[in-house]
Amino acid sequence: MKKIDFNNKTCIYLDQFVISDIIEAKNPLWSQIKNLLEINHTRGNIYCPVSIEHILETVKKDLKGAIKHDSYYRKLSDNYLFKTEPFLTSQLISSLIRKNKFTLNTFLQEAKLREVDEIYSDINKNNEIFDESLKYKLSGQNDLRRLLSPRQSNKSKSQLMKVIKAMEVENFKNRLEEYIKVKSLRIRADNYGKHQFPNWIDQILFQLTNKHKFKEKHFRILLSELKRSGFNRIPTLNIKYSIGAYLAVENKQENTGDHIDLMRISSYLFSSDIFFTDKKRKYEICDLGLDKRYKTKVFSGVKNDLIEVANLLQKML
Repeated sequence: MKKIDFNNKTCIYLDQFVISDIIEAKNPLWSQIKNLLEINHTRGNIYCPVSIEHILETVKKDLKGAIKHDSYYRKLSDNYLFKTEPFLTSQLISSLIRKNKFTLNTFLQEAKLREVDEIYSDINKNNEIFDESLKYKLSGQNDLRRLLSPRQSNKSKSQLMKVIKAMEVENFKNRLEEYIKVKSLRIRADNYGKHQFPNWIDQILFQLTNKHKFKEKHFRILLSELKRSGFNRIPTLNIKYSIGAYLAVENKQENTGDHIDLMRISSYLFSSDIFFTDKKRKYEICDLGLDKRYKTKVFSGVKNDLIEVANLLQKML
């Protein structure tokens, strides 16, 4: 990651559509990008860590297609896997509170993943639960957004976004204050219809306590940080709730795919030097100024972006 150390390799996040379009060679531009990615990887200029979201989406293909897409991606990954929430967020909070510098280990882990054919059936079963649960959770949210008036001034939208983000910070602060007071943590279950999942705040507090060995003094420093700066200095949470607030004030309807997009953007945007996403997500990222804030070059699959990517990769040779 050049944003950590300029002598490092360039870290590129490849969205699922990139892998598909590269393998299928949809047009000469994609063929050129495929060739440049492979040459740059061979020369040690780039690497493209794998993400959990890649695995979740790849196994939705037929087994033969899933193996083909996954094996290609892994060749470019240097056996690195992007850390996901809550592991990444807890690591970022630990680094912030202890004033540690970011390293590759902050964002990535070396992992020898099981082959797709070994996990294909199990992941697809979990995907069904994941999709069903998200649809339940998002249905209520989408119904509420339909009732909200879309006619708001830009100033009103900006103010409303701040309020929405502040509410999420307040939820975290309240739970943290409770934990400091009672000195005991029970991971609550959040209701997703037929299924329940661990509460995200409790997961982070659990990781901070058990993996990062936080004591009361560390949690009090974190509480002061949240009161002073909110999520501004915790990239994953700042990105997640900035985009979430943006979608809310714009009354955007969300589906499972949108939620997976939000997962990967919040976890990988700030750590990647180059980040691929679709046209809609790129617009949202850039409209919020997140690309500039985190010094990440963001590209979609439109022709002008692909030309720019090809030129960028060519200059690395």
